[in-house]
Parts: sequence; C-alpha cells; structure tokens
Amino acid sequence: MRSSYFQAANQLKQEGKLEEAIAYYHQAIEQNPNFYLSHYNLGETLAKLGRWEQAITSYDRAIQLNPNSVWSYYNLGQALAKLCRWDEAIASYRRAIELSPDFYRFYINLGEVLCQQDRRPEAAAFYCQAAESLVKQQRWDEAENFYNQAIKLNPSVNDDYGNLAETLTKQRQLEVAIAKTRKAINQTPESAELHCRSGKLLTQQNRRIEAIESYKKAIALNFDLEEAHINLVNLLIEQAEIDGAHQKQNTLSLEEEALFNLGNLLIQQGKLEAAIEIYKRALVIKQNWTEAYLKLAEAHMKMSWNFYDVGKLYESISSTERAIDVYNSQLEKHPLGNLGIRFITPEYFTNWPWLGAIGHLAINIDIYIKMGILGWRPQYHTILLAPSEQVINPCLLNYWRRYLHIITDPSVIDRLLPLAKTMRCLEYTLYHIKQASGQMVDLGYAFSTVQKQWQKQSKPPLLTLSPSDCERGWNCLQDLGVPKNAWFVCLHVREDGFRGEGTISYRSADVHTYSLAIESIVARGGWVIRMGDPSMKLLPSRSQVIDYAHTTVKSDWMDVFLCASSRLYLGTNSGLNCIPTLFGTPCVLTNMWPISARSVQSQQDIFIPKLAWSQVEKRYLTFEEALAPRFFFNDNSKLLYSWGIKVVDNTPEEINDLVLEMLDRLEGICHYTAEDEVLQQQFNSLPTPYGPSAFNSRIGRSFLHNYHFSKRKPFA
Repeated sequence: MRSSYFQAANQLKQEGKLEEAIAYYHQAIEQNPNFYLSHYNLGETLAKLGRWEQAITSYDRAIQLNPNSVWSYYNLGQALAKLCRWDEAIASYRRAIELSPDFYRFYINLGEVLCQQDRRPEAAAFYCQAAESLVKQQRWDEAENFYNQAIKLNPSVNDDYGNLAETLTKQRQLEVAIAKTRKAINQTPESAELHCRSGKLLTQQNRRIEAIESYKKAIALNFDLEEAHINLVNLLIEQAEIDGAHQKQNTLSLEEEALFNLGNLLIQQGKLEAAIEIYKRALVIKQNWTEAYLKLAEAHMKMSWNFYDVGKLYESISSTERAIDVYNSQLEKHPLGNLGIRFITPEYFTNWPWLGAIGHLAINIDIYIKMGILGWRPQYHTILLAPSEQVINPCLLNYWRRYLHIITDPSVIDRLLPLAKTMRCLEYTLYHIKQASGQMVDLGYAFSTVQKQWQKQSKPPLLTLSPSDCERGWNCLQDLGVPKNAWFVCLHVREDGFRGEGTISYRSADVHTYSLAIESIVARGGWVIRMGDPSMKLLPSRSQVIDYAHTTVKSDWMDVFLCASSRLYLGTNSGLNCIPTLFGTPCVLTNMWPISARSVQSQQDIFIPKLAWSQVEKRYLTFEEALAPRFFFNDNSKLLYSWGIKVVDNTPEEINDLVLEMLDRLEGICHYTAEDEVLQQQFNSLPTPYGPSAFNSRIGRSFLHNYHFSKRKPFA
C-alpha cells in the first residue's frame, strides 16, 4: 500500500478530493523525501485551496530537488504574485523563461506582474514576446491581441510595435496564401511553378523543412527550374550555419578533446588501427559526437585504401563497408537526413580530388545517375559541389547539369561544405560501389553490371552532343584540314607524363606501336585525331593524321566533341576512354591491364588485354589467374613487380588486327565463326572475385585465337 501513496494522491487530486490528496502526498514524501514530483504536486493541490504560503514552500522544495523544473518556477511565480511578492514573482517567471523561452504563457504572466508594479514599458516588451511565440504557433488572433496590449502600454514606441503588428498581418496573409497555393496544387499537382511558390511562402514563415520538400517536388517536376535550385541551396546553407552554430556551443571536456586530438594525430601518422580504437574510446564517453564518428569512418576508409594499394581486394571492401556503416549511422540522425537530399563533394571520403581525373568525372557520375534511373539505389535530390579550379573538364561537367544540381560558386561551396560532408551518398560514389543486391564491388565491376542492365533495357546513352558544340567542333576540324563529311578516329595512348606517375605505369603504352593501326584507318578513308596533352611524344607527320594534343585548338569542349563525334575511339586503359561511352561512341581498347579494367566498357566495344608474365615461373599467367582478387583491380605497378609479374604490351600487329575487326563490324562485314563464339563464351565464363563474368565487350578475335587454351598460353 505504501508504494502507491503518490499514485493514490494523484487519483484523489484528479477526483477533486484535495484534502485527502494532501494527506497522501505527505505520506508519499515521508516515504521518499527526495522525489521532487511529490513536492510539486502537493504545491499544486495547496494552490487550488488558496494556501499560497504552503504552496510556495512545496514549490521551493521541488526546485531544490530539480533546479531545471520549469513548471515549478512558473507555479511558484503565480503563488508569489498572489501574495504580492512582486520581485520574487518576477525572478521566478524570468527563470521559467530561461528554461523554456518559447512558451508564450510565461511572458504573459511576467507582463501582468510588471503591470502591477506599473513597469509598463517592460510589460509591453514581454507582451510582444508572447505575441511572437503565438505567431510561431500560427495563433493569429491571440498574437494580435497581445501586440495591441503592448502598444497601449507603451505608445511612445508605437512604431516598433507597429512593425511587429505589420509582421503579424503579413504572416496571416502568408497563411492564407499558403492555403490557396495548396488548393491549387491539389488541382494541378504536376505544376512545378506552384510547388516553387509554396516553397517561397513557407520559407517566409521560417518553415524550412516544408519549404525544402516543396522545392524538391518542383525540381522533380522540372529539373531546369533554376529558381527552385537556388532557393533550395539557400535553405540548406541556413541549416548548415544553424548546425555549425549549435556544434560550437557544445564544448568538449579535456578528456574528450585529448582523445580526439590523439586520434587525429594517429591518422596523420598512418596508425589507423590505433586511431580507430581511440575514436571508439571517445565515443564511449560522448555517444552522440558526430565529428568523432566521421573521423572513425575516415580511419576505416583510409585502411580500405591501404588494403587496396597492396592488392587485398576483400579486405579493402570490408573496410569501406565499415566506414559507410559508421557514416550512415550519423546520416540517419541528421535533421535533414530523411528529406532525400544528398551531396557529392569535391573529394572522396579521403582527400583525393577526383574531379581532376577525367575518367572519374565521367564514370562515377555515369554509374550514379544510371543506378538511380534503374532503381538500383534510393532516389535523391543530388547536389554536386564542384570548385572550378578542381574540374579537369568544365564542358563535360556542364553536360551533367541535366541530371544533377551542380554548384561551382566558391562562396556557396564553402558555406555548404560542412553540411555536405555529413550528407553524402558514399556507397554509390566511391571506388567501391554498393550494388542493388547489397553487395559491395569495385568500380569497374559496378560499371559493368550497370552497363549490362542499361543496355539490356535498350536505354540510350545519357549524353548527346549539343548542336552548338557540334557546329563549332566541325568548324575547328575543318580549320585543321579535316573535310566536313570525313569520318575520323580518336586515338589516345596513355603516357606517364601528364601526372608524372610511376606507380601505375603499366597502364601506359608506346604510341609508336599504333602505326600499323593508323595506316589501316587512313587506308579505309578515315582520319586519325591523336588525343592527349602537350607532355606526350610527338607523332611523326603523315597524311590524314592530326596530332591534336600538340595543337593550339586543344580545349575541354573540343575533347568532348571529338570523343562524342568520332566513328570509333582507339585507346588504352586511361580515363579519357570513359567519355566516348557516355555518348555512345564505339571503343577499341588495347593494352588493357588489369584485364577487368572497367570490365570492359560497353557491349559495342572490343578489347585486348596486356599479358602477365611470371618471371619466377617463366610463363604467362592464365586469364583466370589474372582475374584473381589481387590482380582484379590492382593499381600499383611496383606491387606487381615485387610479385615478379611483368605486364607485356600488345604488339603492333595485335592492335592492328583489333582495329580491322572493329572497322569490319561497323561496315557490317564482320562474321564470327562457331569457333569464335565458343572461345568467346569460354573467356566470358571465367570466374571473378564476385561470381558472374565481368565482361561487357568482346575480346579481340585474332588475339583469342592466338592465345586460346590448346596452345598452352594464357587461356590454359
């Protein structure tokens, strides 16, 4: 029975049996004198009976036990006011307001007490604050009443209060406008302009979340509605600044700061496992510490890169998955996390500036957009932050504006970046990509599976050349001597000079080994446009060959035009070979290593890989061995050499045979025999680290015959 004194007292109080309730509250306090609610409820009951002194004593005790009990301060203020203890009542009301600044009733009561002391200007100020709180709740009539009371109390500042009253009137008009706009939207839900108007009205009422949703709907209906994009970004910037201000208020303890700094130092020193343990310790102390979670995810991501560099594919993927799990656990808690807005930032989760690599500017965005269209990832309103100085090809970036909201303004990027770093869609934009099945795979294999499904559904390329780029491109070609009706081939043979790299030199080749292929193209009536940059070797001068890489007309838009307009693209394992695929240009890909590189592009392409020679066993690796996890997406030449593996470039004859095969295909005179198809099927059935075949395109016919299994070479 004794354990229910408090509950019994509450029941009696509710039934109006106040004297009996008081007796039970006293028994409850005797049983547990430190339970503040017993004192608070006793105070309320005494107040109902007008026993103000006793009520004050109970409220005081409740406050001693719980100094943050806002209602104890409020009710204490009421009791003190009943006894005309004005200064004490004012102090109590002020404390209630400090603890709960948005509740209008506290301002009203304080205003009433100040009026009792004839402190009219102060009372007017608190009536105005009450009115402002009521405006936020859209209680227009009550708000107007207190604005008017404030003006009566202090007519000397009528202009100030008049401005507030004008704000109230505007807010009421906004509410009517919002209601009318919503009615119009119900009648015409496909109107992007109406949704945009709704967003503007909601923004004026400081209803950011609703406004963001309205702008998203407007953009979904009309992606080219620039006003909606701009207003959405402005709202996100406001939210980022609010979040930033809030984080600055949360100061760290000395222990938390020390752990965090130690973790950062360990990351800088490359001691990633130790850093991970330190961040975990910090998060035990402070469980909702977003910045520490992000650093923990960064440490896992850098471990993934380390595994990747030494050919440990599965370990690399596993570390990436851990990083994403940690990251997404925080994204789910973000105030805007459930609004379907995501960012692509100028760097990956580590600080590698991917916008400066043409292949990633092409393939990463291509995969991301296609996965969204195919339904292989959630639909997001995606914003790409792209600082102009980091973008290797502004023309290509502009072509993506059809699908992404792209921001290049430095000041806007700086203001959005804090928010963007907490709202990225990492699992669809990194070197490892999460497939629709949930499996994480490397970028090349992901590109392969996405492309297969895309072409299976007979979907066209994402990009088409604009008429203006087409016209000025042909004008430029004619200035270089190429006739308007001529067909041409883009040739790009990767060299190490552009980035000065030595760790991935196996992806490069010698342009002079392409001389036979160039002769075959010219003999068929075509022109050859050599792509690249001025650091490349000069081509010898010959008819119908233009060393565009060394001309003064080389530009970002001309690069795009040439890749998009050529009859075919002849290249190596370089980033540039991704651009033709975006526009549907067939590719002849040579000297491909690793064999799985981008697996290999599109179904209309053909390719031949480099061979891998084991200097220890004095033999070529079989194709199956070359598709093992440690080689599958290996980007480190030095590591290959340390394993005793030497990659062997294609011969001029092998390259020429592949080009002739593609030219025959384009002219409709290429016919594959039954043996060709059997060998092709055998190659395509080779296992990969993920299971099914990675290959989209055909391996070259002559190359396949030269190295098939019966000759105990790489097909063994």
